[in-house]
Amino acid sequence: MRSILPLMLVALASSAQAAWEWSEALTVNSAQGAKIFPHIESANRQGIAVSGGAVGVVWEDNRNGSPQCYLAIKPAAAKAFQPEIRLSQTECYEPVVVALGAGRFVAAWEEAGKVHARGVPGNAALKLTEAESAQATLAVGAGKLYAAWAEQAGQFRRIVVASLTEKRGVLNINHAQPVETAAPIDEQGWPALAIAGDGSVTVAWEDRRNHHTVPMVSQSLDGRSFASPARLIEIRSGSADGLGAGIGAMRPTLSAWGKQGVAAAWLDKRDFLSGYDVYAALDTGTRRFGSNLKVQDSFGDNMVQWHAKIVSDASGRLLAVWDDARDGTPDVWLAEWKGEAFGDDVAVPAASGTGEQADPVAVLDESGGLHLAWLERDEKNGTRIRYVRGTSR
Repeated sequence: MRSILPLMLVALASSAQAAWEWSEALTVNSAQGAKIFPHIESANRQGIAVSGGAVGVVWEDNRNGSPQCYLAIKPAAAKAFQPEIRLSQTECYEPVVVALGAGRFVAAWEEAGKVHARGVPGNAALKLTEAESAQATLAVGAGKLYAAWAEQAGQFRRIVVASLTEKRGVLNINHAQPVETAAPIDEQGWPALAIAGDGSVTVAWEDRRNHHTVPMVSQSLDGRSFASPARLIEIRSGSADGLGAGIGAMRPTLSAWGKQGVAAAWLDKRDFLSGYDVYAALDTGTRRFGSNLKVQDSFGDNMVQWHAKIVSDASGRLLAVWDDARDGTPDVWLAEWKGEAFGDDVAVPAASGTGEQADPVAVLDESGGLHLAWLERDEKNGTRIRYVRGTSR
C-alpha cells in the first residue's frame, strides 16, 4: 500500500493541474542577490493588480541598504515587466496595489511610521494620516476607492477607513474615520477591505479584545457609519480545550464576490496540533457571513498552511491560494469554490517542486484569468519574485 499511495497522489495532482493552463513564468524584480531580501507580505495580501491588461506587482526590498517599496508593471502587450518604480523615499514596508482601469494603479504603503498612497502614473504621494500608522490596504469597486490602516489611538492601534478620490494620478481624502468610535481596549491590526457590487464596504481585521487574536468584521453602506464588529470565526473565546484564552486565527483577507457578495479567508489554528489551516466564510449579499469552511483538502490537513489569500470576481468565481510544505518544501496551492465546498488542492507547476516557493498574491482579471505572483527562494542566488497567469479549461 505504501508504494501505491504516492502514485495515487501524483495521479490526483496531475488530473487537477490539467484543469489549468499556465503562461511561462516571468521574473518581476530586477535586483537580486544573496543579500537582497524582497517581501510581499501586506494587509489583505493586496500585492498584485490588473488594470486594462497591464499587471502591477508591489514589494519591499533592501537593495539600497534600507527597506524601500517598488512597483513593477507589465503592459498588456509586453513580454516582460518594465524596470520597477521606487515608491518610497525613506524606510518603507508592506506595500499594496489596486487597479483603477486603463493601465492606472493606486499603491499604498507604510513609510516613516505613517501611511502613504500614490496614483501611478503620477508622482505625488499623499500622506493619509498624521498619526502613527501602519498596515495599509486598499480596495476599489462600484466606482469607489477606499483605504484602511491600523492607527495609534492611545495605548493601542485601531482600524481607520478612508474614502479616496483619484484624478490624473493625484489622490485626495474625502473622509476618514475609525470603524469604532470608542478607544480600543486592545490591539487591532492587519485590516482587509472589500467593496461589494452595491457599493457597501466590508472591513475585517485582527482583534485582541478577547485576549487572543480573533478576525473581526464590520460593514458599512456608506463608508462612514460601520456596524458593530462581529466575529468571523465560529468558535467562541475560551473554548479551545482549556488552552489559553481561545484559538489563534490571523491575517483575514477579503474579496468582492459576485454581484453583491464578499468572501473572506484567514489562517486558523482551531486544530492546534497541525498548526494553521485555511478557513473561509461567505457573505452572499446579506451583510452576514455564513458558516466557517475549511479550504484545503485532506492531503493538506496535517501540514501548516501560510499566506492565505481569497480571490473572487463579479462573475461569481471564487478561489483561495496559499503555501504549504506537504511535498517536503513550500509550494503554492490553490483551491476553487465548487458551490458547496472547495475542490481538490491544485499545485501551481511553476510555483512547486524543488526549492522554496511561497508568499503568493493573486487577482482575477475581467476574463477570469488568474494572475499569481510569489517568492522563489534560493540560498545561493537570492530571492526572485515570479509571476504567471493561469486560465481554466
